[in-house]
Amino acid sequence: MRRNERCERVAMQILNTNYPQNMLSGGLVNGQASFAGLRHAQTLSPAEVIQLISQSGLRGRSGVSRPAADKWHLCAAQTTDGKLIVMNTVDGDPLLPAAATLLAANPAGVIEGLLIAAHAVGAQQAIICVDGQNSGQKASLEAILRDLTAKGVTGSVKFGLADVPAKYVTREDTALIAALEGKPAMSGLVPPMPAAKGFQGRPTLIHHAETFAQVAALFRQAAAGETLQQTKLYSIAGSVKNSGICELTLGVSAQTVLELAGGLKEEETLKFIQVGGPNGFIFTGDELDITLDYAAFEEKGRWLANTSINVCDSKICIVDYVKKCEDFCEKASCGKCVMGREGTWQLREFVHDMTVGKSKNEDLDMVQEISQGIHDGALCPVCQTAGAPLASALERFAGEFEQHMKRRKCPTLVCNKYVTFHILPEKCTGCGECLPKCPVSAIAGDSGLIHVIDQDTCNTCGICETVCRPIADAVARAGLVKPQTPEEPIPVGTFKRKAGGLGGGLRRR
Repeated sequence: MRRNERCERVAMQILNTNYPQNMLSGGLVNGQASFAGLRHAQTLSPAEVIQLISQSGLRGRSGVSRPAADKWHLCAAQTTDGKLIVMNTVDGDPLLPAAATLLAANPAGVIEGLLIAAHAVGAQQAIICVDGQNSGQKASLEAILRDLTAKGVTGSVKFGLADVPAKYVTREDTALIAALEGKPAMSGLVPPMPAAKGFQGRPTLIHHAETFAQVAALFRQAAAGETLQQTKLYSIAGSVKNSGICELTLGVSAQTVLELAGGLKEEETLKFIQVGGPNGFIFTGDELDITLDYAAFEEKGRWLANTSINVCDSKICIVDYVKKCEDFCEKASCGKCVMGREGTWQLREFVHDMTVGKSKNEDLDMVQEISQGIHDGALCPVCQTAGAPLASALERFAGEFEQHMKRRKCPTLVCNKYVTFHILPEKCTGCGECLPKCPVSAIAGDSGLIHVIDQDTCNTCGICETVCRPIADAVARAGLVKPQTPEEPIPVGTFKRKAGGLGGGLRRR
């Protein structure tokens, strides 16, 4: 992914739970939408509708998660014409396809929430922003809107669909407005807030699809005289038995989500989890009781942009993992502000140096200074949070970072520059597939012969490992203890191992 390039999302199954499915199936009667929440909202004044949103404590479900009522109050207070509601269906976190899941399971519920918001702020027009490359989702929404319009559900609100780029930065309101106006998807300065002066200078209330789905759920509860209770879409992926997405009450623990996923895969040991996407915080297995709630995170000086959990086992190198996070953040940056553009690039480079033996002792102080500078000086949350993975990982895995930086050692044998590659003679079939692929011609062998890697020539690129994995899986990584291999190619099946075996420090991936 190049800077500000399209961000691909992962399709996920819906996990079965005993929790209320207020958004995924709420308001459906025999598969048909009841719109009970909308009918109840229409019996209230706009001020009363906003008051209920305020009382519920609802926050936006994308970006910085500000109180939704603040936006509604500001937009409703504007006296200019042409107020607009914008629904963002681009999911920010690649591992949390919230909008895609809701629009597939209960699209009417999402639109119901939007109509309630339009009633509250006095908007007569709505735009649903869709991924321009997802033609199926767009066609489905068009069909639903035609049906609801024909039934009179949409009232005086006129709907339109707009293609926007599926980029990480478009979860941020000002970047989304720029995309809608045909400009590069880049964050802008606030104030003025979009709710006061947004798309084409008009008061614009912007929310993610999940926020609108939750609005409808809250008003259905109010219509039934129930206590208002928020739910949230959570996702879990990585080293778990069942990756997926589920709807749970807001404020469950990470342990609860892990249990719903069936726990860790067999024979795996939990090392850490990351909560909140590629720029989220990292926690150890001893912190699984952490409450996945906005207020709980803020009490600890953290932020909860979303509720995705990536579970990582003991085979994962924390330094390499953080490098990938910082690489994502740098590429997700729109590049508009200096701190976002240069700061994320510097963070990525510093962590990359840690994985290839180029880091210096003073680098840790530098990355902490850069992280704080980005947080304080970047325009939007996409970059402001870029230092979170590194800072939280350093706090919990300082020893592993030190091994990389001072001892030039990767204990998990993941970082190529800190390992050697060997072809295991018992597994090599002598197929020759790896020979032409080696960029430095470090592999000796021929058809029917056990191949041997010249360690003095090998540049540890790992291409041989990638080539061999689906064929014979004969390439292994080694640390200080090396496997026994022949000194030169010999016929397949003739190698005799000496006493002592492979020893430790060996890993096949």
